[in-house]
Amino acid sequence: MKLFISIYLAAFVMLPVWGSETKPTIEIVKHSSSAWRFRRVNTYTRDEGILVKGRMTASHRYGLRRGHIDIAAYAPGGELITETTTTYTPRFLTYRAKRKGGVRFSTTLSKELPPNSTIKIAFHSKKPYSKQNPTHDKTIAY
Repeated sequence: MKLFISIYLAAFVMLPVWGSETKPTIEIVKHSSSAWRFRRVNTYTRDEGILVKGRMTASHRYGLRRGHIDIAAYAPGGELITETTTTYTPRFLTYRAKRKGGVRFSTTLSKELPPNSTIKIAFHSKKPYSKQNPTHDKTIAY
């Protein structure tokens, strides 16, 4: 019983030390017309940098378009520290992936971030190609 109490007290004393790690603020940049949303976005400190990972989902199966995710880190004053892009896997929002919370994405920011920094995350879809009529009468295919 004394061992249990000593472990409990040690954990209680060490808890503020473990919780003192300042994580950057995460800000999701979302367009008003988008049917997708980010979920469970979090940051983790690793030896090689800051790992940013999360999930992206939509309200219906075809809500996710092809594209990429932009991740940028800003200092407390608003200066850009670093930026990167990443893709999400799998490329298609299957029923199973949607049930688990969406498709996964992750990337590592190699630069060290100062306290109270902000990480902004945005999704950019590839624009669908529109068919265009040729501007002249005769083409090579004619």
